[in-house]
Amino acid sequence: MDELGFRSSDGIDVSYRRWQAEGEPKAAVLVAHGMSEHSGRYQRLANALTAAGYAVYAPDHRGHGRTSASTGVGRIGPAGVDGILDDLEQLREVAAGEVGGRPVLLFGHSMGALLSQAYAERDGAKLAGLALSGSPGVADELAVLAEAMRQAADGGMGDEPAAGSLSMLNERFEPARTPYDWLSRDPAEVDAYIADPYCGDQHPMTYGFLAAFMTSIVDTMQPDAIRRIPPALPIVLLTGEEDAASNHGAGVRELEKRMRDAGLSVEALWYAGARHEILNETNRDEVTADLLAWFDRVVSA
Repeated sequence: MDELGFRSSDGIDVSYRRWQAEGEPKAAVLVAHGMSEHSGRYQRLANALTAAGYAVYAPDHRGHGRTSASTGVGRIGPAGVDGILDDLEQLREVAAGEVGGRPVLLFGHSMGALLSQAYAERDGAKLAGLALSGSPGVADELAVLAEAMRQAADGGMGDEPAAGSLSMLNERFEPARTPYDWLSRDPAEVDAYIADPYCGDQHPMTYGFLAAFMTSIVDTMQPDAIRRIPPALPIVLLTGEEDAASNHGAGVRELEKRMRDAGLSVEALWYAGARHEILNETNRDEVTADLLAWFDRVVSA
């Protein structure tokens, strides 16, 4: 694994990790991580992908991981979500060049799934496939929360951390061992998340970040936006049926419906009992195998 970086067009030093394929790469996979985490948590997925012949590239988004040294912890910066999407495009160009023009696929988890969908609505013709894991899916009520975050940011709290903003997702699992039991049924994975200085309440997003992100995502989920995704782009949705972030799958079922209504090529995979981080769940080997099989079908086609 190589720890690298590039300077964005608006002057942000974006950090990313690269895992080179074993042998000649058959494709590249971009990995977009979730909120209050970082690209280093995808080492296990990267190991499986590189062993199967894929090169892997994973940025730390603005406000996250090592990129937060440039932006500030939890801060999205003046370019907002467009800046993050520009970073994904710049890294896609790097990946495409290094794998000799072979296909580039995009995998996004949680917040990264929402960012990946927004990227596909803007630049989907540059991708060979789109895999969305742990997507919250459609949540029209998010508009109300986005407005509340915007009012807080406009009221002078834009750079203040919104600590505990993810704790509401734990309600269904109370009484719980930790505030993050909603992530996985595997206690060791939950404990590793809590101990990571780049995760959770140790690395919270600001009100300004949440306001910009939520406002953008409300627009991303509208039917007109979904119709901007190229109809020929293969899409797979991977969801735990006990994922609190998607209202236990309801948001993803609505997203799948809107994608099908738009004439998109979408497949949905569901995992009984699994919570939010399906790549860190007790059935993670099954999920990883399904994802690899899907990537192989897309690249072969």
